Amino acid sequence: MGILGLGGTDPEDVFDVANLSTIALPRLQWSLLDFGRTAAAIDQAQAARGEADARYRDVVLRALQDAEQSLQRFGQHRINVAALTQISRQADTAAELNQQRFTAGAIGRSDLNLALRQRAQARANLSRAVAAMTTSWVAIQRSLGLGWRAGATTLREDSPDRG
Repeated sequence: MGILGLGGTDPEDVFDVANLSTIALPRLQWSLLDFGRTAAAIDQAQAARGEADARYRDVVLRALQDAEQSLQRFGQHRINVAALTQISRQADTAAELNQQRFTAGAIGRSDLNLALRQRAQARANLSRAVAAMTTSWVAIQRSLGLGWRAGATTLREDSPDRG
């Protein structure tokens, strides 16, 4: 604690630095009879720290669980896309063969239309599966905190892969 001030008997003395008065005293605080308040405050602080630690662990465990579930979903979607890719290739082959048969007159228009419809359905299923896999990839990025930039994965207009 301390006091710093200017003083004097005349108003002009207030602005005179020679009349500067200072008092500095050390201050000690000690509660002799606190009746356990200090121990209770320490216990309360330790309990608050324990609660904060438990909340932190809960958040970390939930984040790890979210990341694990995202990875599992992505793996399942990859397997699904691989299977639907094979089905789509088979439907393409069947449609091409039925087109050749129709041209040769071996089958009718309804059989050709059925093969073309199955090919279109297989392609639509594959497209939905790829979209679901992409969504699960974004979920992995989000759960791992890696961020997501849309411009990093979009194809350029002049790219030969664009289809």
